[in-house]
Amino acid sequence: MIITCPACDTRYTLADSAVGPQGRKVRCAHCGHMWWQSPQDDPVFHPDAVTEFHPVPPSSAKTPPSKTKAAARPAADPGARRRALVGWGAFVAVLLAIGAAGYFGRATLVRLWPPAALFYETVGLPVEPPGTGLQLQNVRSEQKAEDGKAALLVEGQIVNVSETLRTVPALRVTALGADRQPLRNWTVAPVPPQILPGEIATFRDVQADAAGVLEVMITFDGGR
Repeated sequence: MIITCPACDTRYTLADSAVGPQGRKVRCAHCGHMWWQSPQDDPVFHPDAVTEFHPVPPSSAKTPPSKTKAAARPAADPGARRRALVGWGAFVAVLLAIGAAGYFGRATLVRLWPPAALFYETVGLPVEPPGTGLQLQNVRSEQKAEDGKAALLVEGQIVNVSETLRTVPALRVTALGADRQPLRNWTVAPVPPQILPGEIATFRDVQADAAGVLEVMITFDGGR
């Protein structure tokens, strides 16, 4: 059955057995008003015990699901992200620089540490020996007197016989004495340091003290 509070018109739904055949006193849970509720739904005041009824929501009403707030995440720091990117960029740049130095400077590296040649050959980057694609020509040595002492003149040319630009390495001059024993050695820098196919670089050097020198030997040093 459905009953209505005479004071505030709040409606309640309850079973007929809750009122009983004789009726009973009830109290409105909304406004606190009391009245006598008979089975015929006649609101009459009666001084007996009070029964309080609470409104029942309609069966069609749906309780909205509780919403759980997601845990707030700290906002990303754009400065930290920028610093991380800069750090990774610097790291990659260092790796590229090391790789470039190892690739383009492999000839110098092999000259300073010969076992490195095996590594380059293993990875398919064989190192050309100093003076590859170059040829010595018109080389001569001569002893002459300077300030009353024997001086040694060494000069000649280097021609590029390859089909690409070549860097001209320094030349190592070794002075030989009796029985072809080395007396001393030094390096000479040709000019210019790079030559195109067919071009020629020249070198000339004078050593003040040539006592005991009977022969000179000139090779590509590879130090440049």
